[in-house]
Amino acid sequence: MPPPSSSKGNPMSLDADSLAGSSKSTRRQRQKEKHLKRLENTQHTLFTKHFSNYRLPVSVASEDFNMVQLSRYDSITDRERHPPLFVIPDQNSQWARLKMISCPCHGCSSTLDPNGWLSHYLNVHIRRLGVPFVDVPFPVEKQTLRASCKVSCLDYDVNTLLGVYGYQRLGLNPLKCQRNTLLPKEYRKYSQHGVLLLFACRTRHGLLWHRKQMDDVIAIWVVTPMQGVTVSLRCVVQPARSTRYYSKRLQSRLLPTSGVKATPCRDFIKTDCNVVVISCQDLLQMPQSEDQQVLNVELHVMGEQRN
Repeated sequence: MPPPSSSKGNPMSLDADSLAGSSKSTRRQRQKEKHLKRLENTQHTLFTKHFSNYRLPVSVASEDFNMVQLSRYDSITDRERHPPLFVIPDQNSQWARLKMISCPCHGCSSTLDPNGWLSHYLNVHIRRLGVPFVDVPFPVEKQTLRASCKVSCLDYDVNTLLGVYGYQRLGLNPLKCQRNTLLPKEYRKYSQHGVLLLFACRTRHGLLWHRKQMDDVIAIWVVTPMQGVTVSLRCVVQPARSTRYYSKRLQSRLLPTSGVKATPCRDFIKTDCNVVVISCQDLLQMPQSEDQQVLNVELHVMGEQRN
């Protein structure tokens, strides 16, 4: 008797159907695993890629129990209408003062948070000092940071600010990296930029070949308000209209905390090797007079390291 045309009761057809169903479930499982893997890679890229124009709220421990309203923030002065995105911790406590720094600008006695120094400079000092904030293009290793100063304009034991530079930092976690907080609207794109300050000072110092004699010298160094980070640079100082130059590799100095008195230039150049010291006797041998001598300073950023 010939077998019936229907597949009911046929064990071979049942095995084929079960195999087809298992292959479909396996395919769905693989597709689901690929989707989860793709989602994980997307999240990893989101939190590791640099977002210089992206401003996220940073959770800061504070005793203020007011709710933070994440609304549009256009003005720093009009805080009642546009509340800030960042919660500023109470700076009157002794623990908060240990983390605060003193402003390095001459004549300023302000103590502030390291992340708020750039905002302090843009709001208070930029018009008075006349030193603009310079954005260093990417890649910073291929750029040259330039500044100049007139020797006759340098006062004794007065730290003169020559330049303020901001460079783009890459490979940072936007939720954990240091930020420049409370910036004006046109400067918010520099919230994750590193900041470098170039200073010069005229003082008296005992040189190696005149240990028992104090000579007039000019000291040039670099400072950063970033905490826990040291920036390596190559500094080249060349008098104008001269072929002589002074070159030295140095590292950025950290700003002192508010509880520590700032060390004068004449003292820290005795032990700190991250300073370019130029003897005024060498400058007197130049064809130009002291009133017309100009020093051109070039900085080359080589990288940064964590302390």
